[in-house]
Amino acid sequence: MSSYATVRELGHADAYLARLPARYHPMILEAVVGTWVPIEVGVAHYTACDTLALSPDEQIAMGRRVGDRIQGTILGTVVRMAKEAGVTPLTVLPHWQRFWNRVFDGGGLYANRLGPKEVEMGMRGVVLADCAYFRIAVRGLMAGLLDLFCRKSYVREQGPEKRRPGCGTFRVQWA
Repeated sequence: MSSYATVRELGHADAYLARLPARYHPMILEAVVGTWVPIEVGVAHYTACDTLALSPDEQIAMGRRVGDRIQGTILGTVVRMAKEAGVTPLTVLPHWQRFWNRVFDGGGLYANRLGPKEVEMGMRGVVLADCAYFRIAVRGLMAGLLDLFCRKSYVREQGPEKRRPGCGTFRVQWA
């Protein structure tokens, strides 16, 4: 829902709908927040997004918009209070799987600490990770969420050319 809303808000709805097979239009356009849609709908959505020929910067910005929406909720207030109390990305990373489970049904996340302000994050068993748009937008989403707990974050995909199906690996750093 949020991904389509961002596509629409940025003026890409007509091009997107032209690329999305018609049988998925009702499932995307009439979806209700908080309800699950079948994975094939998500694959069709992100495949259509892949064909929009958006730059990586545009895709990252679209993922960040999702993070921005989260900051505008009560969660944003709680996070700001936690940040003032000294909570850092390292404090919250162990809880990201719970966040993931609220948004996605299936797949998992992992984080390996590489340094005091650096981790390798990855996803496994995520069918949507086979869509480049999804992986790039996830970079923006991760950065948007991490920025709640630090001054600035940086997320880049590790070795997309060596990526296994259903997986994605990211190098995450922050200041």
